[in-house]
Amino acid sequence: MHIADRPSCWKPLGPNQERTPDFQHFNVSGKDVWSYDELLAMRDRLLARHPETRFIFCHLSNQGNDSAALAKALDRFPNLFLDISARDYELGRQPRTARSFLARYRDRILLGTDMGHEQQMYEGWWRLLETADEYIPGRIWWRYYGL
Repeated sequence: MHIADRPSCWKPLGPNQERTPDFQHFNVSGKDVWSYDELLAMRDRLLARHPETRFIFCHLSNQGNDSAALAKALDRFPNLFLDISARDYELGRQPRTARSFLARYRDRILLGTDMGHEQQMYEGWWRLLETADEYIPGRIWWRYYGL
């Protein structure tokens, strides 16, 4: 399931926007839509209503920006599973925290992708997840660090 998006999508566009112009079309600032927090609350209500159903939320449930809050959700809802698709930039900019998080919840996190299926994409994930490389060129503004 896909829920929400990066919290920055609810902030006005401008030079301090953390995502590249390629992603600006996801911006919902000023639009009549549910807030980021409302969407996460809906997710939690769904998980609570259906405790016997396993839900896989893509993109780290769009909470990769706050792994502490995401860990609380995983601890609260044993039926919450995640994939890491398209969140390489969140994992790679916080390598120690990400590595610890992925190890702690390793039985509930999947490698998914919505970034095509070219060899280069898989090589990028391999380099991020399986090496200790530093300052890896990434898809977004910043560099990644291998986990």
